[in-house]
Amino acid sequence: MFSTLTIISIFTEIFTGGILLSGGITFLRSFFLTGRRRELFLSLFFLSLFVYVSAALASQLMFNLERPLTELILAQKIVSASLFLCALGIWLYIVEKFELRWGHIASCLLLFLTGFFIYRIFDSSLNLIYREAVVEPIVYYSSWIPEKPFFSLMWLVLSIFSFGSALSAGGGKRALTAYTGAAAIIFLGSLFSASLYVPTGEAGYLLAAWVMTLLSILLLLLAELVPADSAEAQAPLRFLRTRILFKLMLIFVLLIVILFEATTLATINISKNALSKNILGSYLKNAENLADKIAAAKEKPGLEALQALVTDQRLGGAVAFVIDESGRLVAHPDKKRAIQKERVAANEAVGKLSQGLSGAGEFHDELGELMAGAYLPVKKFGLGVVVEEPIGKAYFELRRLETNSLLFVIVGIIITALTGIFFARSIEKPIKELKLGTEAVARGELGYHIAVASNDEIGKLATAFNQMTRDLRDSQERLILSEKLASLGTMAAGMAHEIKNPLVSLRTFTQLLQQKWDDKEFREKFSSIIPHEIERINRIAESLLKFGRPMKPELSKVEVNSLLEEVLLLFESECKKNNVRVTKKLAQLPEISGDAGQLSQAFVNIIKNAIESMQDKGGELIVKTDVGSVIKLGKIRARQGIKKGEEMVWGEEEEMGKQTPVVFIEVTDTGGGISDENLKSLFDPFFTTKVTGTGMGLPITLRIIEEHKGSIKVRSRAGSGTTFIITLPQKL
Repeated sequence: MFSTLTIISIFTEIFTGGILLSGGITFLRSFFLTGRRRELFLSLFFLSLFVYVSAALASQLMFNLERPLTELILAQKIVSASLFLCALGIWLYIVEKFELRWGHIASCLLLFLTGFFIYRIFDSSLNLIYREAVVEPIVYYSSWIPEKPFFSLMWLVLSIFSFGSALSAGGGKRALTAYTGAAAIIFLGSLFSASLYVPTGEAGYLLAAWVMTLLSILLLLLAELVPADSAEAQAPLRFLRTRILFKLMLIFVLLIVILFEATTLATINISKNALSKNILGSYLKNAENLADKIAAAKEKPGLEALQALVTDQRLGGAVAFVIDESGRLVAHPDKKRAIQKERVAANEAVGKLSQGLSGAGEFHDELGELMAGAYLPVKKFGLGVVVEEPIGKAYFELRRLETNSLLFVIVGIIITALTGIFFARSIEKPIKELKLGTEAVARGELGYHIAVASNDEIGKLATAFNQMTRDLRDSQERLILSEKLASLGTMAAGMAHEIKNPLVSLRTFTQLLQQKWDDKEFREKFSSIIPHEIERINRIAESLLKFGRPMKPELSKVEVNSLLEEVLLLFESECKKNNVRVTKKLAQLPEISGDAGQLSQAFVNIIKNAIESMQDKGGELIVKTDVGSVIKLGKIRARQGIKKGEEMVWGEEEEMGKQTPVVFIEVTDTGGGISDENLKSLFDPFFTTKVTGTGMGLPITLRIIEEHKGSIKVRSRAGSGTTFIITLPQKL
């Protein structure tokens, strides 16, 4: 039978197996998503160790049910083979984690040794020595199979590399690598504790081994699951508090399973005690029946009479015998032993009888084997009766009840865990959707919609979130219109000034037309100047109309240089008014695919900001264009962009490593520059340093550039001016 500590150890094994299976599946899925071999080797290790735990648990339960020796041998061979696979997985993980170039050669050798030893495991004969109440056997292979030393060596190597790497690492990576080393040391401790359990049979060593194994696996999981650049990396245990799934699992699954196990453990112990008393009571009753028959004789029965009594007694699998006062057999089912008057005083039950005691319980026989039975003196003739049976056979039904109960517990734990995971995920998923929604809104994606899948509080929260984003989107559209109107006002003022000059020329020439019509030189001058001035007015009006178009993109062929010329024309009077010198360095550009009106608005917003940054003391506005190609490095998810050297970058797309032909538009001013603190929030909606600004000009610009699959880089220092670099693909 299993002791209470052994049963608790089995429960710990079940927990460990569940975590190993979950971790193995998680890393395997990660490998298929990312293609990183490190995740593949981790999944190999976790799944192999899961097979080891499952085979060890199956071996323990089969031993308790007294399954055939061939089945026990097969289970033990699976245990040994899985240890070699675990060792291989650990080594391959070490090679990938610590980037050991020479380790690939060692991996080939290790792969060969693993295959060789697994072959020898299944090709060799095996002897198992089980002892009562010890669930782990002593194992003897006919060939040398160093599975445990080999397995232990890999954990030792992992601890050495981990702590060595942690000394040279910094920040979160150092803490996580130290966790890996601690996991390896703790696992070595569990192997040492297990090695003490096999020879001593102390269940406390077995429990300590599985508790340390569970702790080691948890530490290794944390070391791999926590991102090295996250805030939790400094204290990885905090990671468990960052995921509501973990909290729900701990509350729902862990507490229910612990309660389940505690109840089952109490039930098993109560059932075992009751059944044990019943079995021992039946032995005592048989002993009393035999003693009564002997005592009923008028004189001391002879050998034949006693022999007939012990032979006829129906005891099932038990054996009854009679001893004299000196502890020698006077009757035994094996008649030869009785005739020889074999001395059995070493039998603990016989020793009790020599003291005049009676009772029932567990004791060792003359050969040292543990028995269950009863003993009763027959004081009338100075004899004693003993009924005994090997404890394995005596408690077989009890062991079967115990094992079946554990199997039901295992099934119950699995069902409970799966149910808990299902409900935990059903709660975590909508909360995660809400989190993603809030992050999208923070990035300015007000069109983000959360699917409402329930009518509970979370469903109502999702509905309220969607309504909020619709309201914010409406407000943003009004602010965009407000920003556009403000820009239109600025341009209208410049337009009025620009139109005034050609209008003066037109008025002057029309007034002199009748007087000087006969003057040929006047007519030639009139013919050359008037169309030019009218075309200038027309260009200004068309630029204003383009800027006022709606936000819906209308793609067509666009000449970027022409757009910039038109925008600069609109701000010509503003530049003169603020003493800003304009320098144009426009390269020969191909036509690109885009919306001329939207791109004009983006250029207006940037040039307007550049002019305003120099309005107090004047300066130089430099507008440059160029053509080239870029390799896109990945989408910038944060609305605040990412720091690359001295530049902040917004709007890079998600295509990795793809070379794309682009045009560059660079706008540089010599104004006061932007502080690092303000630079990070430059494209945040509603962020502005102007008293009268709405904070929507640059966010609108970023949205336009992003819709054109482009990006914006900003290079600025306080007091040293600012440069905006817009990158636009030639084809969408």
